[in-house]
Amino acid sequence: MTRARQAGQILPLVAICLGALVGFGGIAVDVGYLEYRQQAQQTAADAAALGGAQVLVRSSCTSQSNAEIAAVSAAANNGFSNGGNGVTVTPVSPPSSGPYAGNNCAIAVQITATNVQTFFTRLFGYPAGMTESTQAVAAVSPTGGDCIYLLSPTAIQNLNGANIQSAQCGIIINYTGNFNGATVNALSIGYAGPLPNENGANFTEATPAPMLAAADPCLDIPGCAYLTNNPPPTSSCASFNGNGYNGALAAGCYSSLNLNGANVTMNGTYVLTGSSNFNGAHVSGTGVTIYVTSSGAPPNFNGANVTLAPPLTGNQAGVLYYQVSSNTQSANFNGASNSYSGLIYSPGATSVNFNGSGGGYVVLVFGATNFNGSSAQEFASPPPGGSIVNKAVIVE
Repeated sequence: MTRARQAGQILPLVAICLGALVGFGGIAVDVGYLEYRQQAQQTAADAAALGGAQVLVRSSCTSQSNAEIAAVSAAANNGFSNGGNGVTVTPVSPPSSGPYAGNNCAIAVQITATNVQTFFTRLFGYPAGMTESTQAVAAVSPTGGDCIYLLSPTAIQNLNGANIQSAQCGIIINYTGNFNGATVNALSIGYAGPLPNENGANFTEATPAPMLAAADPCLDIPGCAYLTNNPPPTSSCASFNGNGYNGALAAGCYSSLNLNGANVTMNGTYVLTGSSNFNGAHVSGTGVTIYVTSSGAPPNFNGANVTLAPPLTGNQAGVLYYQVSSNTQSANFNGASNSYSGLIYSPGATSVNFNGSGGGYVVLVFGATNFNGSSAQEFASPPPGGSIVNKAVIVE
């Protein structure tokens, strides 16, 4: 009789312990669920901030209101719609506080979700659920890491025997390429098509790796985006036959430009609507932008000695050569001693010949190219914070 009563006394203790264990288990489930929700919410905040900053990239930090609209849309695309289910999305550009306060090239996004339902903690004083808040700050950063963009989705890029030295920037290939006998020293090499042909190739840093096809970076380059939306005038274009000419070449529009064997200096914007020839010329200049229209013939620098740099300030900053995307003709940048800096943009051309040293920091955007010759083609690293290609990045 006594033993039976003693055995019965254990049952309440077991029940209390089981209740405590179930309670702790329930709290663990709720904590895990809240952490999962917070991670999803933080992902949405990051995506919203990046979406807003991308608008700032493409507007040269002048469309703060559109950046805020884009942030709200990006948050909704990631499951957090402003005003729905107790969710509030608050984008602010420029941020009102923190290290990026007042920075027109930055956007802060806060997402607050009230009444996040739990399973067990509602029994302990939280019947309406919990509140979670996440935030992110994104900004425009001049840290684009690629300097060769080969955009054609069908062309096989010809890098046979090339010697490309771009240790601090990458190569983007939207299809595939032939690297037979090439020496390539690049930060990264990505291809979106079949496996490249690498017979006898020497990759001293990165090796080709599969990637998703890249978009034309023009909208992420302020000067390129400006020329896309604001083409220079093509009225009153002149014809100039400068065989053996020695002197300055006036900026302006040219319906025909022949500089065969000339020695010229350039400064300003040169619009080419017809034929052009730089064969064997000595060409130098700073603050130069060459713009080729849909009807213009791209220049031929065969045998030329070229030292050209783009404007450093203004709407066309960083753009040395711009060929409208509908123009599929190919320029020849084959020269005895070439030194270029800035953007060389010819996305529709299918067989651009590029030979010689890049010299300064240069970004190439071609449809397809031939890297001719085995002499080293140097692509300098972008200066700190001075990449031509801007990117939206999370900074907080």
